[in-house]
Amino acid sequence: MLDERNSKILNLMQFARKAGKLTAGVDACLRGMHRKHIHLIVIAADSSERTVKRVNFEINASGAKLPVISFGSQGELSTALGLHKTGVFGISDNNFAARIMDYWQA
Repeated sequence: MLDERNSKILNLMQFARKAGKLTAGVDACLRGMHRKHIHLIVIAADSSERTVKRVNFEINASGAKLPVISFGSQGELSTALGLHKTGVFGISDNNFAARIMDYWQA
């Protein structure tokens, strides 16, 4: 069961998806990150260690100051967003990313 903070973050992710500002999948997120389109990366808590290491390595290698949060499960996030099962999501709108980070840090 999601608490209030997590449900607000998920709600913002759903709005970002409807607005076309959500990228799903590791490769798509990393491409967007290299093109400076991604402002926040959300990794499902049950994603593999290899996936988490790959994302963190790419962020460090590019020198980007990109925030990464671990949130929810792959099934939970993918079902709520209406996407195939994946564990990495990128937010490409600065306002959505800032609000998600506000809720995450609260």
